[in-house]
Amino acid sequence: MKPPPPAEIRAEDELAAADVRVMLTAPSRTALLENLGITDQDASDLLPLLDAAAADEEVLAEVTATANRLRAAAGLEVPEVDLAAEKDRHDGLQQRLAPGEGLVAILALLVSTSTVRAWHDARGLTREQSWEVLADLGQQMRVHRAGTGRLGLHQLNWMSMNWAGRLVHLGRLQFDLHRQPVALLAGTGSTPSADDPRRWVLGTHIPARGPLDPAEVDASFDAATAYFAEHYTELGAGRGVEEPAFGHEFVCDSWLLSDQLAEITGVGSNLARFAARWEMLEHSRMDDGALFFVFGRRPPVDVAALPRTSRLARGVAERLEDGRGWTGGLGRMLR
Repeated sequence: MKPPPPAEIRAEDELAAADVRVMLTAPSRTALLENLGITDQDASDLLPLLDAAAADEEVLAEVTATANRLRAAAGLEVPEVDLAAEKDRHDGLQQRLAPGEGLVAILALLVSTSTVRAWHDARGLTREQSWEVLADLGQQMRVHRAGTGRLGLHQLNWMSMNWAGRLVHLGRLQFDLHRQPVALLAGTGSTPSADDPRRWVLGTHIPARGPLDPAEVDASFDAATAYFAEHYTELGAGRGVEEPAFGHEFVCDSWLLSDQLAEITGVGSNLARFAARWEMLEHSRMDDGALFFVFGRRPPVDVAALPRTSRLARGVAERLEDGRGWTGGLGRMLR
């Protein structure tokens, strides 16, 4: 009988600064950037900074320490790496090499893929699927450039969650494994406490990769159920008869889960149809989310100057400008 997969994979040893220097300057680094989705202007801007970081002892030491935290463990129950908590210090250190933000995290992510890739292999992802997941780094860097015009990374803890191994990319959508309070999923309206029981669900994420075609969305949800039910069978054990089968319960916490989309783009639009799939558990003000995902901007911005080149952009900008704001929230779906 095939042994059960591990609950986590830990790095066997720590990287030394000398190891990281070799990785940053090796001829194979160009292929690594490509595997991680870092292309075009981002790749051109980043390559000389790899050499600069390798030559700066203080920057190299911080990249090494951060990489070792990222590669310490991947799995179901592993400590979170809070890259956002280090942002100000890292960005201050970055100024020795280049203006901007996120460079230390980017370099640490580059050299810390081994543990998460081992976890992917243990959980049934092919080599190509594994690199597709990690290529979200390049995608997030492109989003940063679209909003700022320069190399960098804003979505720090999104990337550290990715490197913990619980995110997969299946067709049009991405899915992550996490626990949600049972009381929240039941829609009781009560505020969950830290001691409330939780169960594993599939979080749903919508990368900026074109239209949300309903057929492609359905195919992604079907693929997620098939993949997680097969490769994480232990997460379905011990559930009560009243609980949904693991792999069939999805949640989504997004600015896209808004009835305002139907008003702006029409009830038959792909965006409105996606929003309508979900039973809403919580509603919350998500002005910053709408601003970032529609315009690639972060506060502070001159809302009156936002481009209004589409129905969606015009509708979001008008709501942000006149004070109505944007309401999204947390939704649940059973399939």
